[in-house]
Amino acid sequence: MNYAPNGAGGAKFQNQKEDYSNSVTIGVADGHIGLVLGRGGRNISEISQVSGARIKISDRGDFMSGTTDRKVTITGSQRAIRQAESMIMQKVANASERMMD
Repeated sequence: MNYAPNGAGGAKFQNQKEDYSNSVTIGVADGHIGLVLGRGGRNISEISQVSGARIKISDRGDFMSGTTDRKVTITGSQRAIRQAESMIMQKVANASERMMD
């Protein structure tokens, strides 16, 4: 078993050559991008670290075709992509619930 530099071991670190050949692009409402990024990029860094995926958000004004949703491209293994996508959607859903209260 391989260990991360901080000494923590786990399935995430068993395959050091993470597969970055898979990529998925999802749309996130422009008004919710701040929730995904977090203050100083904290949320997106956490999602990337925990999932093992690379996440890229399109520039302001660069939307999914026919929408005002920003493009969020997630690259990594299928498992990493699924986990990152789930975490992103959770951030948006939590904020939406708080707005309803």
